[in-house]
Amino acid sequence: MTSNIKYLILASTLFAIFLSLGVLSWAYLNYRQAQNIVNPQRIISFSAQGKVYAKPDIIRVSFSVITQSEKAETVQSENDKKAKELIAFVKAEGVSQDDIKTINYSLNPQYDYTWCRKGEKDYRSCPPKIIGYELTQTIEIKIRDFSKINKIIGGLTEKGANQISDINFEIDDVEDYKNQARIEALNKIEKRAKLISEKTSLKLGKIISVSENEIGPIYRTMKANTFEAGAPEAAPQAQIEPGTNEISVTLTVSYEIK
Repeated sequence: MTSNIKYLILASTLFAIFLSLGVLSWAYLNYRQAQNIVNPQRIISFSAQGKVYAKPDIIRVSFSVITQSEKAETVQSENDKKAKELIAFVKAEGVSQDDIKTINYSLNPQYDYTWCRKGEKDYRSCPPKIIGYELTQTIEIKIRDFSKINKIIGGLTEKGANQISDINFEIDDVEDYKNQARIEALNKIEKRAKLISEKTSLKLGKIISVSENEIGPIYRTMKANTFEAGAPEAAPQAQIEPGTNEISVTLTVSYEIK
């Protein structure tokens, strides 16, 4: 009987202890929540930009073959022949098959809206009449050997490309450079956080969140040109130089205020 009483007393005591701990935990949690409501700004955030410069390792070029004729079959045949010759040319200059792709192939009818007019002062709008077809095939290539840039660009115009679109100097894999920019941004933030903590009464705790805003890479672009294939002025005269590209990342880090 005595042992049963002791057991009940022990069980009651342990229950009371656990209950007290639960009540205290609940009270503390509510205290912290109430404190956050009264003073919600218990974090401090710092932002910094990391920036690196790197030389591009590829040049991305788009060129188009534009063909017009009365028959769709003729347009397709002539256009495909020119495109194959251009692709053979860039391959001969070292451009890999993996770095060549067709990004546009559009065949459109050409209309005549004046066929029903009977004189110069007849301004009627005639029902559209198909008088031919125009096929535009655009091919994008990546040039990795920069010593071939000027030769390839000039050769494209000589071998039948009607249009060369924007020429972009790019970095094929920018992730390593982004990581360098991230490290630079984090180092700046750590220095600022340490300075604020030392010069004020704020005590910083653990990091609450990290957000990133990527800017770039900022590539240099040469504008597109349109010309008649084979024209004397078609081949570019200026030397094309890649320069450097900017890769930057902005980080925002939020710290807990103790």
